[in-house]
Amino acid sequence: MDQIVSFYEKWIQLPRWQKWLLILLLGMVLMLLIYYFKILPMKETLEKKRREARSLALTVNRLKLVEKRKSLLMKELEELRKRIKEIEEKLPSGKEEVSQIIRTITTSDSGMVIKSIQRERTKSHRYYVEYPYRVELLGTYPSYIHWCEKLSRANRIINFGPMRIEAVQTSEKQASKKKAFPSRATIKITLEVKAFTLLE
Repeated sequence: MDQIVSFYEKWIQLPRWQKWLLILLLGMVLMLLIYYFKILPMKETLEKKRREARSLALTVNRLKLVEKRKSLLMKELEELRKRIKEIEEKLPSGKEEVSQIIRTITTSDSGMVIKSIQRERTKSHRYYVEYPYRVELLGTYPSYIHWCEKLSRANRIINFGPMRIEAVQTSEKQASKKKAFPSRATIKITLEVKAFTLLE
């Protein structure tokens, strides 16, 4: 208590400018203490929260992009599945003879006559088996174009390989008396036709 009284007496005796100076210094010390012990930790916490918020915002944006990309990929995957299903439907089962398909198309008003169909050695690949056929046809050039169009519209994947077109000689026409040889045939075509089946 005596110390307080002593301090008060000294305070009263101080000139006014010294009192203001002491009050100002004490205020500055107090402000510094508040800044270092209260405001600065709050600022650091706030900056940390801001960094976390920015990081979370970036994560959310990335997740939105991933979600958008995922939906696009799912659509593409669904389209690919549909295409695979369509292709699988067009692949012969292996039990079905491709030569029979070729004969059916030829006999249905194409104007071409099959001289011969020879099945050659099959070729196995990673996912499918290839069945090549060597086909000899007789007819006219427009009939051949019509035959190709009909074969391309068949509900099967059939590729045309190398082909050779030769003019039919008059002597060859006269020499042949088979019904299979059309009298109006002007060309003989030898080509390779390839069919495919999936590996089981």
